[in-house]
Amino acid sequence: MRDHMSGNVLHAFATPILQRVFPDTEALNDGLASTVLAKQRESQGTNRSNVGGWQSTHDLLRWGTPEITQLNQMIHDAFGEVMEADVGTAAFQCKLSAVAWANINTHGDYNRVHTHGDNHWSGVYYVCLGEPDPSRTPNGAIEFLDPRGGVSVGYPGIPAITSGTVSPVPGLMLLFPSWLNHGVLPFFGAGERISIAFNLKIRELQMPG
Repeated sequence: MRDHMSGNVLHAFATPILQRVFPDTEALNDGLASTVLAKQRESQGTNRSNVGGWQSTHDLLRWGTPEITQLNQMIHDAFGEVMEADVGTAAFQCKLSAVAWANINTHGDYNRVHTHGDNHWSGVYYVCLGEPDPSRTPNGAIEFLDPRGGVSVGYPGIPAITSGTVSPVPGLMLLFPSWLNHGVLPFFGAGERISIAFNLKIRELQMPG
């Protein structure tokens, strides 16, 4: 059980979610957006959790552009950071498989609540946000559902909080356990909201000692 103490109170069974905003990603994001939009023009895409919008095939990491290579390194850096926090050391070795795909959402598009079974970590990197309607909040945010079964029972007069949202910014990467239920709220606005999602599966893991 991974936990932490606050005074005499033990906070048990916390869910790790990495939130990391990479600096100076304007050129990277412009290149990624151009690559994704070009793929959209030549491919009908797939339909999984998305309602509306466009989702690429899951071979994005093999598209071969310099921006994809840079993003792949960023994903591995984030994986190392979240694993160090989760297992307690950076001195681990593993064989990792990764797949990624692009998402384009326009006005009214969203993603149903889902998980990514048979993986260990899942994540998303935000390339561009389009032009969101500022009167709609939260707008196109990713939503995580509390995995604790009895959390819907709140205190008298204080409603229970059963989910939380993260509003994206360009350059933000999130990494979370693949079993965690999540979805994307509808995007309201103009233009295209582009993100790249990915799954990571640990094939072998060696811990020090």
